[in-house]
Amino acid sequence: MTIETAIRVCASSSVTATAAFSAWQAVESKLEEIGVNNDRRRASLIGQCAHESARFKTRFENLNYSAAGLWKIFRRHFASEAETNSFARQPEKIANRVYANRMGNGTPASGDGWRYRGRGYLQLTGKDNYTRYGAAIGEDLVNNPDRAADPDICWLIGAEYLARTRRSSRTLLEWADVPDILMVTKGINGGTHGLADREVLTGKAHAELTGDASTAEWQALLLNAGFNPGPIDGLFGAKTEAARDAAEAHFGVSGDALLAVLRGID
Repeated sequence: MTIETAIRVCASSSVTATAAFSAWQAVESKLEEIGVNNDRRRASLIGQCAHESARFKTRFENLNYSAAGLWKIFRRHFASEAETNSFARQPEKIANRVYANRMGNGTPASGDGWRYRGRGYLQLTGKDNYTRYGAAIGEDLVNNPDRAADPDICWLIGAEYLARTRRSSRTLLEWADVPDILMVTKGINGGTHGLADREVLTGKAHAELTGDASTAEWQALLLNAGFNPGPIDGLFGAKTEAARDAAEAHFGVSGDALLAVLRGID
């Protein structure tokens, strides 16, 4: 049970997994210094970054919007729906309009919107953030913005974000200790978008790091033993709890002892 396997079970392919793991190895001591220093925190960083980056595959923001997409998502940046037609499918032009004059960026003519568009596993965006996080990790991201998309820097930025961002008086790393995936998600997303997937990925990573069974494994084992946990979705809901309770009553054991019994059933 290792960091490598934790990353692999969350990755989109062996190629993305290898790149993400090699990068982790290169900055592992720095991640520890930032505060990613226990398995709950490692699992949270891996799971959340995997979700945000389509399983470590996406490290550059996709701004190739149609006119309809621009009007739906960025309408406040356009005078009319008709105006979006002259921007459609032109990512650089779009970025320079929608990210202009905010987050430390200059006017559309400055090119800052495109220069400091979203990069990395958590999509670092805006000159202010490139300045802030570059200083934190000791990299000149302002003059070398593409560096933010390199996997080693992706991990460091992700770790710094979890260490610096607070919700209800705790950092996101401290919420990972609880563990409270909902609060970590709100700190990253602002809401609960993709919560179920984040829970599954964080759970998978933690299971690989510790050897503990993930919720998805519990569900599969319970179903195999004849106790219906509902869908095998990695979420510990009422049906999964009822199935586990029924299995405990049936076999007369709980916890690791029950897990061993379930794993022994063909």
